[in-house]
Order: sequence, then structure tokens, then C-alpha cells
Amino acid sequence: MATIRDVAQRAGVSPATVSYVLNNSGPVRPETRERVMRAIAELGYHPHAGARQLKRRRTDTIGLILPTGERRLSDPFFLELIHALGDACATHQLDLLIATCRDPAADLRLIDRLFKGRRVDGFILIDLQRHDPRIPHLQAADIPFVAFGRIEGDGEFPWVDVDGAAGMREAVAYLVGKGHRRIAYLSPPLSFTFAHHRFQGYRQGLLEADLPFDENLVRITRLTIEGGYEAARALLEAGIPFTALIAATDLMALGAMRALHEAGRTPGQDVAVIGFDDIPMAAQAHPPLTTLRQPMDQIGEGLVRTWLAAVNGESPTPILISPTLIRRESA
Repeated sequence: MATIRDVAQRAGVSPATVSYVLNNSGPVRPETRERVMRAIAELGYHPHAGARQLKRRRTDTIGLILPTGERRLSDPFFLELIHALGDACATHQLDLLIATCRDPAADLRLIDRLFKGRRVDGFILIDLQRHDPRIPHLQAADIPFVAFGRIEGDGEFPWVDVDGAAGMREAVAYLVGKGHRRIAYLSPPLSFTFAHHRFQGYRQGLLEADLPFDENLVRITRLTIEGGYEAARALLEAGIPFTALIAATDLMALGAMRALHEAGRTPGQDVAVIGFDDIPMAAQAHPPLTTLRQPMDQIGEGLVRTWLAAVNGESPTPILISPTLIRRESA
């Protein structure tokens, strides 16, 4: 990506002169202005790429790109996250710009358009993949960001995350303490970083309890109520014995409970069920769902504070938040 110094060198002027042209803030001869504008066009330089370095050019707006898949805009977890981010932004006198993108491959173009167009000062990333192309793209473009989650490898970047692995270890230990030995597990696609961490926590929990890992008890499914329903139904129809079930999200757990009801097996009595998130629907389920609560207020405040540090050129310390096991009648 071209810089203001590259433009200055191409046009044969100083960086200050380029700044005068861009901001119309100083005397520049017409022929010099023309050379600068020609250099900008030839190099593909966008005048707002350095906006974060100048306080007077900031928008005080955070960009949040929300994929519009089958669950995103209707998922209570994302609605809770947006609410928490909105509250944190209000506290820090910031605005939150929410953009949607149907095609994940178009994320990078949307990021560039919003940032170069001075719509936002940087981004909060969600729905991280284990190998997420947005991270190196933002780093290479020197665009401030913070991620809600992590990626595979040792790359250093600002992030806030919930310790899904620790949460799942606690869930397994809780069920083992209740006498369960056959614990089924429903997971989203393991390309999602959070899904990978939670699955690893499930496996580690079994290991710590001296229980064998049985791949027949695991189903990979969609991040929806329907996905949880279909996965639990497949376990039941296969005749695979289990006395407890952990789902990587509350929506999947609610779908699994529906499948259990249809099969004549009562959640909380015949099969213990635990979810993850503690969305508002969890407490209203039949029976109320035992789950691992993600503290949304803490997440929202942590993301916004970390984003502010990144925008100010600091190197914020990553934040790992512990979930809390909420015990209800389903387990």
C-alpha cells in the first residue's frame, strides 16, 4: 500500500506539500498540485489511509462487519454482543457502524472501502476462523482492529476472548461429578476458532476424568437450533447410548432438547444437557438450560477499550475472560 512519502517521492515534493494538497491547507502552485494528484492516481494512494494518526481526522467510529448467514442476524448471542458494544461505545463517546456482508470473500473489499472512505477508524472482528485472512490483511494495511477471538498460530494482534476450553472442561467435570460417563458433544464446524477451543476443552475434560474419547458421541453440525436438533436426532436414531450431552452453543442445545423431547427422553431427567452462551432463551427453556455464561458487558467493554488502545498506536495486552457455569434444571 502506497504511503504519503511514496507520493511525495514520485511527485518530487516534500510530504508536507502532499499533505497541503490533500487537506487544502497550504499554498501550492497549480503545476505542483497537478504533479501530486497525478502521483496519487498512479500509485493508487488513498488520502485517508493514515487517518488514525491524526486526531483531527478521526471519525470516532468503530466498524463491525456482520456476516448474514442463516443464523447471524437472528442469533440472540449476536444481538447481545451488539447491545454490549453499543453500551461500551456510548460510554467512550464512540459510534458503532454495523455493515453486513453476504459473501465472506468480499469482507476484505468492504474493510478497505469503509476505512479508506473515512467511514471508520478501525474494526472489531467477530466470527474468527482458525486461519482468518482478515488478520494479515488488516496488519499489512496498518488498519487498527481488535478481534473477538483468536486464530491458529502465534500471530500477535489485539484480541479479547472467552476461555471456551476452560468452560468445557468445567462442564465435563460437573457432569462427571453427577455420575455421567457417556457424554455426547455437538460442535459447530471446527474451522471456527471458538469451536476448536471448546472441542479441545471437551476432550481435555474427558482426559482429566480418565474417560475415553469416543468419536461416535461427537456430531459436527450447524450453528442453529435446527443444527442441534438434527445432530441429536442422528445420535438417538443411531442407538448410541449417552446419558449427558454438551452443545457448543445454547441454540444447538435447545435444538437437542427438542429432539430428546420428541424421542420421549426428558432433558434433566433422562439426559443431562449443557449449552454455552447463556442467551435469554436459555432460562426460559423447558426445562431451563444449564449453560456457560459469557459476560457480555465485560466483553463489550474489553473490546472497545482494546480497540481504542490499538487506534492510539499502543500494543494492548490480550484479554482472556472466564465463563461461568449457570446451573439449571436441564443438568
